[in-house]
Amino acid sequence: MKNVSEAALALVVVLALGAGFWLYTGEDLGSGGTTATTTPVAVDPEAAARGMQLANDTGCLACHSVDGSTGTGPTWKGVAGASRPLESGESVTADAAYLFSSIVDPGVQILAGFSDVMPADYSDQLTEAEINDLVAYIQSLAN
Repeated sequence: MKNVSEAALALVVVLALGAGFWLYTGEDLGSGGTTATTTPVAVDPEAAARGMQLANDTGCLACHSVDGSTGTGPTWKGVAGASRPLESGESVTADAAYLFSSIVDPGVQILAGFSDVMPADYSDQLTEAEINDLVAYIQSLAN
């Protein structure tokens, strides 16, 4: 820069661009521009591995995908910690309690766009520990 006035002009331009970005997106500069609706999820890797095996063995993956594709049931990819729209018009955060409840009593909170077709007898077929392992597996697919 040749003089102080050019430096001052450069500073004004940078500040104006930053203010414009903030006004346009509402994001702080340097925040990565994400507005994720998910809550960070801590997962026990051993429980998640048991849950993955259980999901394969019990046929869960016949209806639920783990890659984001749509099936008879909702995908498990990115579900844990996310805000989920329900058929009732309400939304719920897919925390561990919601995921557990959705397995043992799936007809209570139906996800928008899906039918109430999931068997309601998993609480009779699986132990509480096994259901918690399935929840851990679903949580491991959050990211």
